[in-house]
Amino acid sequence: MSTIAIRVDEELKDEASKLYKSMGLDMTTAIKLFLTQSVLTQSIPFTIKGNNDVIFETRIGETSALIRTRNISEYNLETQKSYYDTIERINREGVKPSTESVDDFFERMIRENADA
Repeated sequence: MSTIAIRVDEELKDEASKLYKSMGLDMTTAIKLFLTQSVLTQSIPFTIKGNNDVIFETRIGETSALIRTRNISEYNLETQKSYYDTIERINREGVKPSTESVDDFFERMIRENADA
């Protein structure tokens, strides 16, 4: 066996310890998992990116729904505002049925946003 000593910010250590504890792991086991997976895959064993997921809870008709977006911060403010406005409209008015096909919808979106 060998020992590794690392210096990390105390707050980071505390937050990581809480996270790993919630998963049934201690810090040592979590770090061993990371190192083992790194060696097995010959890479960093995860995608390095920010967690920009946004989860909305909304009511659509009689149904409560969770709507999850991926990386909403990658979009511009206009896109984010449009998204939030849509969620508010759905909460206010519900989801309205459409006779438009999916293909027609996407073609319309391309035409309407060609200059964007």
